[in-house]
Amino acid sequence: MTGGPSEKAPAPEPDGRVLRRVAISSRQAIGAATALVVIVAVVIALRYRTGNERRRYDGLLRASLDKIVTAQEGYYYDSTRYVGSLRALPTVQLPTGVHVQLHNPDRRSWWGIATHDRLPAYHCIVWVGTAPTTLPLEARAPENETKPLCFDDAGAGRQTRPS
Repeated sequence: MTGGPSEKAPAPEPDGRVLRRVAISSRQAIGAATALVVIVAVVIALRYRTGNERRRYDGLLRASLDKIVTAQEGYYYDSTRYVGSLRALPTVQLPTGVHVQLHNPDRRSWWGIATHDRLPAYHCIVWVGTAPTTLPLEARAPENETKPLCFDDAGAGRQTRPS
């Protein structure tokens, strides 16, 4: 009797396919679980590192604007006007990758916008005197004068938390 199904072979399905059960050993299950834990840990570590770098660049932008506010106040004390160029503030040295544009609409007000090469869709703004009209209304409050405020360009007008 060699033509019939043997006791060890799986029974064929009505359409002729043979079902096979896949048995996973405990060693394979432990290996898969370990691999999953490692992958999750790597993803969390990368996100944490990215957050740290973003906070570091944010701190560089805010510190640069703070230095410029101090230098502008010293210049104003000496000449009763603010400058519209960083060249007039030789004591201000910007960190690598930080770029600042100064805008000077009149003698008694100015604002500056700082960006970093590594965060192109992120900028910080500081103002003295008259706030720029491009800022959201709540950011133009008098208590925000001389405080660097940072924004994401993607969420236009969405302010990030001050540090």
